[in-house]
Amino acid sequence: MTVPVSDAATSTTPPVAAAETPYPPRAYAWYVVVLLTLAYAISLLDRWVLSLLVGPVKAHFGVSDTQMGLLMGVWFAVFYVTMGLPFGWLADRYDRRRIAGLAMLFWCTMTACCGLAKSFGQLAAARLGIGLGEAALTPAANSIIADYFPRERQNSAITFFNMGISTGMGFAYLTGGLIVAWMATQPPLVLPLFGQLETWQVVFLAAGAPGILVAFLLLLTVREPLRRERLARSAREASLSRCFAFVKANRRAYAPLLIGMAASPLMGYSWQWLPTLFERVWGWQAPEFSFAYGCVLLICGPLGAIGGGMLATHYYARGHRDAPYRAALFGIAVATLTSALLPLMPSPEWAVVMLVPASISGATGAACGAAAAVFMTPGEFRAQVSSIYVLTINGIGLLVGPTAVGLCNDYLFNTTDGVRWSLVVVVAVACGVLTLYLASGRRAYREAVETLEAAQQQRARGI
Repeated sequence: MTVPVSDAATSTTPPVAAAETPYPPRAYAWYVVVLLTLAYAISLLDRWVLSLLVGPVKAHFGVSDTQMGLLMGVWFAVFYVTMGLPFGWLADRYDRRRIAGLAMLFWCTMTACCGLAKSFGQLAAARLGIGLGEAALTPAANSIIADYFPRERQNSAITFFNMGISTGMGFAYLTGGLIVAWMATQPPLVLPLFGQLETWQVVFLAAGAPGILVAFLLLLTVREPLRRERLARSAREASLSRCFAFVKANRRAYAPLLIGMAASPLMGYSWQWLPTLFERVWGWQAPEFSFAYGCVLLICGPLGAIGGGMLATHYYARGHRDAPYRAALFGIAVATLTSALLPLMPSPEWAVVMLVPASISGATGAACGAAAAVFMTPGEFRAQVSSIYVLTINGIGLLVGPTAVGLCNDYLFNTTDGVRWSLVVVVAVACGVLTLYLASGRRAYREAVETLEAAQQQRARGI
């Protein structure tokens, strides 16, 4: 690993002083982690609830599977993957909790706008807005959490934060399905100016509301932490050019991680077609499927994320400097295998059973992959590298996953049960190749972490 050396003037809080400053009380640090995890879960709720509404949205606007795949993937990804890096640059220089809180207010408003859309174009524009707002959360949150905890506890804290992925998805399916079922028994909702709303529109309004409170809690109760574990002497050195130079100098470690971990979102965003799979192949309607999958995610997702953090912490305590990378590789490999087998199950009950190992291992891989990116990066570049990580993995996963399944549905397997074969092909081929590439980078990652920690120790001693 190549570590850049700078001769810039010493900042008001040099690395030596930061190293000697006590960390915040553990109870408060975990309060911040839980609050950020809740924000992350709400972002997944707002992002994923559309997957429950494919049928009614498609019927309402008269669009195709390919167009719905684009709406779930490309239209959300346009800003989500491209704006993360500018937000990461801001988070490495300015108030991170304010960036996260204001961004949350914006994307929750855009979620509500999805429910008020009068055309497919307006719905697509609101999805763009959700992606723009959510792009700011992950880089700011990962940087905040890393500065609230000493190095030996960072993996557990960051993997806990990434539990928000499965928790948000679980709430999306569970509450979304319950709302769909409840609204079917209610008279139409009529709002001034907007008129009568369809059930799917009410679901979007309900999904956007909870985030407003959490956003204000982020702004009012979270303190901006002291920046730690930096190699640079001033915040001015946290530039995009220096960050890219650092990543390029250590590309043997970064490239397999950034590209290989795309297997996680590719798999996950392909699963936006699961409600459609259960409906077309096994006859389960949205409320029935969403209750079962929501329960699986809410139980198995946290188990996988927390278990992955414990596994990475255990590896690190035993001297394995590639600890989060090891745990991520294990999770992604198991998730790829079980996810490729799931659509081939003979009944919906067996498919739900297969969701258990797939959800546990998928949460392990996703949580530990994000922790691995932060763990090998000096403090001044954490938010930017987190942004690059999100940009890369989601650029592949979002652009390829749901759209590829939609294209396969329309052009390769154009039958009622064709979605099962589309999912098998996309997951097995794409995720299999990416997992193999991820495995190739473990040694380079270990060497990169060893070099970084040696440099940080020297810097802390003022050498």
